[in-house]
Amino acid sequence: MKVQHILAAADESEAGRQTVRSAIDLAGRAHARVTVVRALPVGALAVAAGTTGGYDFAGAEMESPAIEDLRQWIGSDLRAQSEPPPVELSIVSGVPGIEIGRVAEQREADLLVLGRKQRSQLARVLLGDTADLVARRSRIPCLFVPANAGPLRRMLVAVDGSEQGMVVLTEACSFVKAVGATLRVVTVEAGQADEPSASTAAQTRRLESRVRACANHQGIAAAVPSVEVRRGATGQQILVAVDASSPDVLAIGYHRGGLPGVIEAGSTARHLAHTAPCAVLTIPL
Repeated sequence: MKVQHILAAADESEAGRQTVRSAIDLAGRAHARVTVVRALPVGALAVAAGTTGGYDFAGAEMESPAIEDLRQWIGSDLRAQSEPPPVELSIVSGVPGIEIGRVAEQREADLLVLGRKQRSQLARVLLGDTADLVARRSRIPCLFVPANAGPLRRMLVAVDGSEQGMVVLTEACSFVKAVGATLRVVTVEAGQADEPSASTAAQTRRLESRVRACANHQGIAAAVPSVEVRRGATGQQILVAVDASSPDVLAIGYHRGGLPGVIEAGSTARHLAHTAPCAVLTIPL
């Protein structure tokens, strides 16, 4: 996972503003550039730009109070950086959950950053929002940032011993190296917490060996402690690990596709993406 071009999807909410702050901070640490995308309904873009929808506009070409406000608060965030990264503003029209992902692929972004708005427990189960649509469609990693997020410097990655789990670990290690963060690894196995079997112990040793090999390959071995092994229900135990270690980011594998709306019972990743108290990095599988 390269971190050379970060695309941040912003609106005027506090979660949207924090999205841009996080993208700028990460870009500064990774020596990357940032594209800030504002997605507007077709009618709203026609009012703002005096034209029909379906086009992307460079920020300098757009003149409207909403766009000027966006420029101003992005500028204030940039001035807070000692070495601000290059930032481009883009305006798109259409369905935000579709257009944001389209622009990210079109601009060859390496990371897509979106805001996570506070939700009630019911609303976390009954989804249908932009973030959920983007995550299910995206071919690049997505970072979902809550409005109260600070600097993203500590990552917890949840993996298993499968090849897909190693994809998640490799991408997480690359992200950590690029932005200068630290990494913890957690895995959840079946069985009782106090009675690991010989087979699960062997699986743990194999996983630890693969984690060390991946960290060595990325040159971050010193930043990765031993694998934390938990037993029980996967989603529940990952959230327990999050509570125990208080990471800034939880990294998980995320299968593309699936229906919008109610989260299916077996979708652990979708539950974690919308219930974890920290930022969440989804790695497409």
